[in-house]
Amino acid sequence: MGTIRNLLFRRSDMNGVDDYFPPTTTTIRSLLFQLVPTKYRARRYNRQLQREIEENPDGALVVWRRENSSQLYYVFHGMAGGLGIQPLTVLRETGLLRTNLVLLKDHYRFFYQAGVNAEIPDVDALIARLRRCREELPHVRQTYCSGPSSGGYAAILFGHYLHVDVVFAFAPVTLINLDDLKRFGGSKEVWRITEQHRDLAKLLAKHNGRTRYKIFYCEGNARDRTHAEHIRGLPGVELCPQPGHSHNVIQAINESGRLGEVFETVPADAAVK
Repeated sequence: MGTIRNLLFRRSDMNGVDDYFPPTTTTIRSLLFQLVPTKYRARRYNRQLQREIEENPDGALVVWRRENSSQLYYVFHGMAGGLGIQPLTVLRETGLLRTNLVLLKDHYRFFYQAGVNAEIPDVDALIARLRRCREELPHVRQTYCSGPSSGGYAAILFGHYLHVDVVFAFAPVTLINLDDLKRFGGSKEVWRITEQHRDLAKLLAKHNGRTRYKIFYCEGNARDRTHAEHIRGLPGVELCPQPGHSHNVIQAINESGRLGEVFETVPADAAVK
């Protein structure tokens, strides 16, 4: 249960904030946090995560089996180690807590391009492991991917390769800035990222024949709107703009009381007959 608890509760020492974005709360701690240059915050956080994955390599991928559910969700945490708000809140409010779950963290802070641990060191190995997760759950009938920010990127990427039914991506990155990644990411090996993986528009141009992609973002956030519109009109892609200006669209949806509605467009056949 300790591993699952670590995945469900975002870490508190970094305030749960993605290093690419400043804190939005107005506590003294968050104000002091903004005074520290981003590159130093990123380096400290990256070193911390490296230690964690070395000490607990299984902590980056946890399978939560539910025999009475025919749905499987692959849930990708963002770079800050969370899902925008408390992961447990997201899973509870959306009903995902009652489904089969594969919970993933990007300890290398590299858009999952470096895999999740020493045993799963790259995208291909992670795809193979996630397929095996599905094979080990023969009662599953529908599969989905979800995640915020860089986790939303991963949801789209792996959803494409896994041929899931629906991807729910929240303010996803759709075009990776390699200069920013070299400066702030946990790995400098940007050569590992293929052109199709750097630019999701090129990946999605050829539809896999199955997957629908629901892209949620706050329409007042110019950066997130640009990322969403970058894949507008591609096969299977549906843009779902939300009111507000925050990068944290999950929080915005939750505060409006509509988080529980997000997944209602998916067939609710959660019970195995």
